[in-house]
Amino acid sequence: MMIPQHSWRLLMRQAPYQIVIPSLAGLVMLTASFLPWLDDPLHSLMLAWQVPIDLAWPIHLGNYGLLCLCCSLLAGWIVWRRWQQPQLHGREARICQGAGLFSLLPATLFALQYLYNDMEGVALLNRNERQAMLIRGHFGYGSSAQFFPIQLSSLDPLDLSSRVLLFCNQVGPGFFTSLVGALLFFIAARQFPRSTMQQRRSRWTPWIVSGMAMGFLLLLGRGPAALICNYEAQHLLSIGNYENALTWLDYAQNLNPSLAQLPSYQLERGQAWYYVYPNQPVLSSRAYLASFYRQQNDFLSAYQELREGLMATHNQVPDWFTDEVDLTLQNLSEQPHPLNGAANLRVPGEEPSITWLNAMLQADPNNVYAHYMLGRLYYDLHDYTTCDTQMNVVLALSANSDIQSSAYTYLGLSKIGEGKYVEAHDDMFKAQDLDPEFRNNTAREEISGLR
Repeated sequence: MMIPQHSWRLLMRQAPYQIVIPSLAGLVMLTASFLPWLDDPLHSLMLAWQVPIDLAWPIHLGNYGLLCLCCSLLAGWIVWRRWQQPQLHGREARICQGAGLFSLLPATLFALQYLYNDMEGVALLNRNERQAMLIRGHFGYGSSAQFFPIQLSSLDPLDLSSRVLLFCNQVGPGFFTSLVGALLFFIAARQFPRSTMQQRRSRWTPWIVSGMAMGFLLLLGRGPAALICNYEAQHLLSIGNYENALTWLDYAQNLNPSLAQLPSYQLERGQAWYYVYPNQPVLSSRAYLASFYRQQNDFLSAYQELREGLMATHNQVPDWFTDEVDLTLQNLSEQPHPLNGAANLRVPGEEPSITWLNAMLQADPNNVYAHYMLGRLYYDLHDYTTCDTQMNVVLALSANSDIQSSAYTYLGLSKIGEGKYVEAHDDMFKAQDLDPEFRNNTAREEISGLR
């Protein structure tokens, strides 16, 4: 039944916020579904429709764009209901409160996913953040600052504080926009008068509410429960109870299989396995020995231990083990302090770094840091063709504007070295366009010299 035109005008005159605020909440939630929710340190921004919901269960519940769209449709239903029923029934405030709670669900699930549940996604963020930080350290100029500064040496995705810092630095505007939408629903609830009539409650209501709360906790508590088991395993490792530590590590992995993608978790398993079964080496125990050697700055022994593990895998290397190989080779390649000092003095000491960087690419062909560093080192060696090849790979693998700006800079410098000044001019201008905050002094100085 449609409202007469005069009734609609009366409704908009007497209670406009009962229509406007729910409509605005729906528009905000719809906007959140098309905004970035995650900023990968090396790659492009991920929209809500590109981020799948992961609750540590082997089920797929869609993505955050779909969830935000449902919230937007709920707001549309509230507005339509108010439009169709100009007489208030005392339930409108509770409906808006329920819509606000439902609109908190996307942000809540997203935070739980990247703090407790999706350890594979956290491992990927950690891997890319480490590479991006190493690359930025060799720009020779400043880059965009992190919201919360992270120390490269203390970056451990199994540690809650590291996950919180990663989350705060990489979370996108869509996450905060969804919180604004939920707040608008709660504000809308205050625009409706509350019912003064005492309503009769069913005796089953408390049981239904308790059952829903218990189901919600079971659905979302699997990831946190896995980390609690892992904390117990860490305690047992610290007191030397390695057999029971293995048991608790198994409990943790059964609750959240993505824990196995974290190098730190595998190092804990490797430590326990090494002391329980010292004559039965596995990948995790070799990684534990390598990490022990790294702590002693014995990177060659660490790499030798990891190489034996690589040969035993027959080219089926898990990602976490590749991360351990990359970490060791990064230390070896950075040990001679490449790209530091005057160009004519640093070239002889950069050849060992090239060897380790090529070994890194054999283990991980998509390592952006290795390609970038090889491009820079080959530029110092005046091998401009190889520098071009490496920097083009960097552009293909990374969508980070700071990294792309530096890559285009050295593409342009290589073209200058080859005498291709027109092409160098174009590359330098691309580098400048990718640097709106005027940090890339190298490109701007070269542009002024080309004019």
